[in-house]
Amino acid sequence: ERNEYNPDWRKFVSVTYSFADGSSARTHAIQAALRPYRPTYFHFWQLKTFWHESKITDEDIEVHSFEEMETVPAIAVDQTSDHVLMVVNEMKAFRKDFISTLEKGRSDLKSFWL
Repeated sequence: ERNEYNPDWRKFVSVTYSFADGSSARTHAIQAALRPYRPTYFHFWQLKTFWHESKITDEDIEVHSFEEMETVPAIAVDQTSDHVLMVVNEMKAFRKDFISTLEKGRSDLKSFWL
């Protein structure tokens, strides 16, 4: 017997979210709205085939599970674990060194890469 209000609805519902481009705010809003459905994500990372040849190939699509793609809103660094804090501190130190190198004048970093 079919029950429209089956409490086990998650076993019977499947949602796929397809995206190729867009702002992170819009993507996050869509992810947040779909979170209860735990969607599978199709990421079209190479649109040239679609735009130029009007076809989609398997090589142009990455399939990701909900667990791989789910994001959560940002939280303050002081509310994270010691491991996360260590990574943040290393990233800040790297950025400081990077900016210092750029400000010194001529370097291969500035003349070639940037």
